[in-house]
Amino acid sequence: MTDARGPRLSLPRVLAFSSLSIPLAGVGLPLAVYLAPLYANEVGLGLELTGFLFMVLRFWDITTDPIMGFVVDRYRSPWGRVRHWIVLSVPLLGIATYFIYMPERGAGPAYFVVWMILFYVGFTLLQTARSAWVPAIATDYDDRSRFFTWAEVISIVSMLALLAVPAILAVSGFEVDRFGQVAVMGWALLISLPIVAFLSCTFVPDNPMRGDRGEAMKFDLKAMIAALRNKFLGVVLSMELLVGTAVAITASNYLFVAEYVFGLSDSMASVILMIFFSTAVAALPLWLKFSAMTEKHTAFLCAVIMGMASYIIYYIAGRSGGGFGALLVGALVNGAAFSAPVVIARSMAADVVEYQAARSGENRAGIYYSLLTSAYKIGSSLAFGIGYFVLGRVAGFKPGTVNSPDALHGLLLVFCVLPFILYGLAALVASRYTLTRAMQQDISKSLDPRGPEMLD
Repeated sequence: MTDARGPRLSLPRVLAFSSLSIPLAGVGLPLAVYLAPLYANEVGLGLELTGFLFMVLRFWDITTDPIMGFVVDRYRSPWGRVRHWIVLSVPLLGIATYFIYMPERGAGPAYFVVWMILFYVGFTLLQTARSAWVPAIATDYDDRSRFFTWAEVISIVSMLALLAVPAILAVSGFEVDRFGQVAVMGWALLISLPIVAFLSCTFVPDNPMRGDRGEAMKFDLKAMIAALRNKFLGVVLSMELLVGTAVAITASNYLFVAEYVFGLSDSMASVILMIFFSTAVAALPLWLKFSAMTEKHTAFLCAVIMGMASYIIYYIAGRSGGGFGALLVGALVNGAAFSAPVVIARSMAADVVEYQAARSGENRAGIYYSLLTSAYKIGSSLAFGIGYFVLGRVAGFKPGTVNSPDALHGLLLVFCVLPFILYGLAALVASRYTLTRAMQQDISKSLDPRGPEMLD
């Protein structure tokens, strides 16, 4: 058997692939940091109803993820496995983005539900197709981390630009309310969608993955059960669930904590977010190098432990009087650890896809990544639904009003303690992952470029 690894794609092609992160960035933290508070407060849906609707819609979206994964795996075209799905996602996500990011004051629950459903469909199709692309175009252990690292860097830079909108508008002298701020974000996403779809589909190859005999064309329930029973995928799914919940709790409550606990304006909170994401971008190459020197699960473990430390800093700073500098210290530590768990888990999933292809001859990248996305979304749903419920009903916190010291302390506890516990559980799960670098290299060598060789 030979080492079948092909040449790595050049950096410009990797960047063309990674450009798909630009529109996807608008569905991440900006959705939690600005859209959730916008609909809860300015639009008028209220805190509990907004949290409930986000949770229900996310769980509905989760049921469609495996379907999207199956569709991406099964229905191919002369363009390849994923290009046509990326093109199709553009109008779906574009139309929904317009209505979600540009609501009118007083828009009701029906408006929110209808457009969020379409929004999530377009997002899921684009994200699943993009992720399922990686196992075929990155063929070794560390190259997969390179793809997801660049995708995350561009995602962070895009989020940074979106989250900087309030600060940029304020510095430029424009008096724009939160409706206007969010609308600017929406137009940025709308303009980027067709551009990045063209770049990725033009400059990135869409060839079959080594070991893929095309048997993923046959879909049945056994394939889904087999995916869920895969011991390596189960660990990665648990890591995604825990990290996704922690990140969403932080994101959905950040503006409230910055304003009510630390006493900052929207523009000052945005400045800290810019520093936060700049730190995340600067730290990612270091995490990538550390992962290359050790193992992916080791790097993941260290990153979530650093994340746990940041929430201790947030809590101490919040109880000590707050202020810009106090919040900034926690944000620097949290930012340094922020992106590594997501990047590393995505890269680990690509190794699991290859492991499965070597054993069965089936490229189930679409299904595997759709399950991974579902795990992250479940975490996000729990964070919005349960987190906002606890915040409103248990802690007694109400945005837009004068809150008692106990309510503000409750807000700080939700923001700090829950993510701390979740990151700790993620560290425990990661310590049980056993698909190592040496195993992946043996699997890669078993996949002869002249045809798949099956592993016992």
